[in-house]
Amino acid sequence: MNPSPKQKPNRIHNFNKRNKVIFRMQKTQTHLPHRLALKPFTNHHSDGSFRIVLLIPLFRKWIFLSLIGFSLFLLSCKESNPIPNSNVLPYFTGKDFDPVWPGDPIGTSGLKQIPDAFKLTNHLGKSISLKENSSNISLVVFFYATCRGICPLITKNMIQIQPDLAEFPNLEIHSISINPKEDTPTVLSNYRKLYKIQNPHWNFYTGDPESIGTFAKETCGAEVEGFSLEKNKYEFVHTENIFLFDEKKYLRGIYRAKGTGDIQRLVSDLRILTKK
Repeated sequence: MNPSPKQKPNRIHNFNKRNKVIFRMQKTQTHLPHRLALKPFTNHHSDGSFRIVLLIPLFRKWIFLSLIGFSLFLLSCKESNPIPNSNVLPYFTGKDFDPVWPGDPIGTSGLKQIPDAFKLTNHLGKSISLKENSSNISLVVFFYATCRGICPLITKNMIQIQPDLAEFPNLEIHSISINPKEDTPTVLSNYRKLYKIQNPHWNFYTGDPESIGTFAKETCGAEVEGFSLEKNKYEFVHTENIFLFDEKKYLRGIYRAKGTGDIQRLVSDLRILTKK
């Protein structure tokens, strides 16, 4: 049955009326992304309008939360600064001595640093706190006076690189005995004379065996073990590395003392620390 002439205008009028409403809504929402732009729906415009009203605050909320999340991400990256920087020496943390580049080392926990309570006695018999004694950059090596293995080689290498270290007049060298029971201040003083060490900033130390062992392992990652060679005589296995500490006594570098391959890297890193 064909619709009467009076019905057609009504349907056309209703259709145009709906589209005018939807078109007007689309014009007021042109700032929305294309996929969220208002379009005619197959159902009634009132339902469609209700759906769009829900989408708008959800979209704004999503944008707001995304901006907050991105800002926090940038802030965390700035604080931890995990990206290696060739112009900044790393700090070290964790049991594996992972290198890190924190923006604020003082506010970063777990960094390897000389402990406040770590005290030693030097070859002159003077008791000092290795952390509080001075604010100079320092090198730490481990040895013992009766060593017949790597110790003499390390000491000789340290003597040989003195000309390379001459450009750092305030650099301190700390040779710490891992056999402190036998290496008394007198023994250490004679050891220093044996190798004709004249550098006033190069000191030899003895101290509490447990404290030295803890410092070697936990702060430097140096294995220091003693074993019985024969009755009443011990031999020690220890690291051949040199450990670099900055003015705040944070560990900043580890280098091989055996041979001279790492010496130039050490000198380069000293220049970075001293801004030369």
